[in-house]
Amino acid sequence: MLEFWFNPQISIIKKLFLFISIAIVTGVLYWMAPLSFDAVLMFLGTGIIFLICRYCKIHFTGKNPTGLLYRLFTWIPIALVLALIFMNMKNGEILLAGAQGIGFMALAICLFSPLSLLNQSSTENKESS
Repeated sequence: MLEFWFNPQISIIKKLFLFISIAIVTGVLYWMAPLSFDAVLMFLGTGIIFLICRYCKIHFTGKNPTGLLYRLFTWIPIALVLALIFMNMKNGEILLAGAQGIGFMALAICLFSPLSLLNQSSTENKESS
């Protein structure tokens, strides 16, 4: 789902539709059983860490995608989001907290990577030249 956001061949309308649908689903889940404010901030921070790790994977380890550093940058955000989901689990209820957390993380990724929307126009301009 997240690679959909970074694909320059996907139209901006589809990306905005994805963002709005994630926001609606996350909002409904938050309305049903809200996470604490610090948990929401931690999930948003995990989204930012995901973006940092993705940038590092692309620019620093792109030539060796099977190396240890590449794997490390892949697993850091996954480990963080799983740790936060289990940390915010209440009375054995993992589904609502997990879905909300992943939703807030996806929203952070969409909000803090606005250049992915502009990559399509810069890619098209390079191809037409």
